[in-house]
Amino acid sequence: MINSHIHIFRDKDVPVKFLPLHLVRFLSTKIGFKIVAKVLNFLNPISNDDLFNRYVKFMTIGSLGSQEKILNECQKYYPDGTKFVILPMDMSFMKAGKVPRNYMEQLEELSKLKKTNDNILPFVHTDPRRNNILDILKQYIEVEKFSGVKVYPSLGYFPYDERMYPIYKYCEENGIPIMSHCAPLNQVHYRGSKKEVLKMLSGSKIKFDTKGKSVKELCSYFSHPSNWEFVMKDFPKLKICLGHFGGEYYWTKYLENPEEKDNWFSIIKSLIRKYDNLYTDLSFTMNDDTFFSILKILLLDETIKNKVLFGSDFYMVETATNEKRFSMDLRAYLGEDNFNFISDYNPKKYLNIK
Repeated sequence: MINSHIHIFRDKDVPVKFLPLHLVRFLSTKIGFKIVAKVLNFLNPISNDDLFNRYVKFMTIGSLGSQEKILNECQKYYPDGTKFVILPMDMSFMKAGKVPRNYMEQLEELSKLKKTNDNILPFVHTDPRRNNILDILKQYIEVEKFSGVKVYPSLGYFPYDERMYPIYKYCEENGIPIMSHCAPLNQVHYRGSKKEVLKMLSGSKIKFDTKGKSVKELCSYFSHPSNWEFVMKDFPKLKICLGHFGGEYYWTKYLENPEEKDNWFSIIKSLIRKYDNLYTDLSFTMNDDTFFSILKILLLDETIKNKVLFGSDFYMVETATNEKRFSMDLRAYLGEDNFNFISDYNPKKYLNIK
């Protein structure tokens, strides 16, 4: 069994302005955590849905002290021998304040963990704005034996950014898979000014409606699935997974209007049928069991069934639900045949594992 999409980065890897009101810095201290927890319990002692309560939950896991301890929190929901694709995060260029720990330290800690744990398959987050990123990638693929590349366009660049092309070329030539975030309105996005974002979007190969949009909405355009078609045409043998299958926002809109044209869920389905090496995963999106029935029907389509990967998005998903929803509830609903396809057969193809 393989969980193809989890995170175990630490609170030290999160920019200080990532959460509102400087909560990252405040919650990372023991006294700050205790104060916020007590206030939340006083204001709403029986609710688990409060936004700040979820922030506390997020930071509680991130502050466990090591990536190994965070991984242990996820592993306890899975059978022995389950493998995990680990996706580090390089948030240094998102303009959300200083990141306390250098990104290279995050990778080095992950590399040390890999030497003691055969069940992890680390990727390298490649941001085109990081100096010598191709050399860094080669080091961690060839020497440290990492398994793939993480891409996060909503941090402020298009997938077809020319600075990414040497990375794609290297990955295609060496059978290295790409995992990209592909859902809108995420908390992780470029936090620069609206003027800056509009300037970056002015170079888009696709015309987007930017009028009246917030920075978060505008940054979603960087991750639009149609952007990846330019990459797939230039690198037809490159294995790409569009994470989150368009996100719960577009799954909900699909339920309301299945014929809507610019629905990321529908676009990804169409692209999967068009490109042999394109995959998608279910991470975070399946936190809502309303979508379980859609997924089960979707898996009746053999083409789609062969391109969907099981992933949970731990520990990001802990802000909305818990890991049990993915490790147990989804498996029980889909049945063993469907679940084995998305959690074993398909991930092995995508990851080039025999």
